[in-house]
This record gives sequence, structure tokens and C-alpha cells, in this order.
Amino acid sequence: MINVLVMEMRKALEVFLVILITVVTPLVVHASQGVNDINNAASNVTETINDFMNSITNSTESVINTALANLVSFTNFLKNVLYNTSTVLAILFGIIGGFLWLSGISPYRGRSS
Repeated sequence: MINVLVMEMRKALEVFLVILITVVTPLVVHASQGVNDINNAASNVTETINDFMNSITNSTESVINTALANLVSFTNFLKNVLYNTSTVLAILFGIIGGFLWLSGISPYRGRSS
């Protein structure tokens, strides 16, 4: 039981280390290209990470802004549809009401004389 737990923990640690090395190595290599000073390397790593985070932030903002613009456009479309539909129904009810009033049909007694 304990051996199985130790093996699972070892596998999890190996996976974590592989992911860590995969993420950090390109950043360090990119930051250290043409750099002799450790401070410049650290600055380049920070700049690379900041650029990466800024790109994620900008793309997320772009998606949200596009979704909001589409939502506003759809809301305006629904508003126009409801306005036009209510206008048509008002005119139609007016015509029907006028016809019924002029015809003299009573809902209680039928046609009056």
C-alpha cells in the first residue's frame, strides 16, 4: 500500500518536473540569448513573462469586447423586431376594430339592426 503511494507520488513529481522544465527552459534560453549579466537575464525573463501575460490579457479583452458588441447588436435587433411587430399589430387591431365597429356586430346580441 505504501509502495503504491510512493510510486504514485514519484510519478506525479516527475510529471510536475517535466512540465516545469518544459515551461521554464524556453523562457530562460530566450532571456539569456546575447546576455552576459545575470541581472539582464532576469530582466529578460521578466519581460518575456510580462509579454506573454499581456498577450493573454489582450486576447481575452478582445474576446470579451467582441461578445459584448455582438450582444448589443442582438439586443438592438430584438428591439427593432418588437417595435415593428407592435406597430403592425396596432394597425391591424385598429383596422379590425374599425371594421367591427362599422359593421355593427355586437359580441352580446349579434348583428344589431
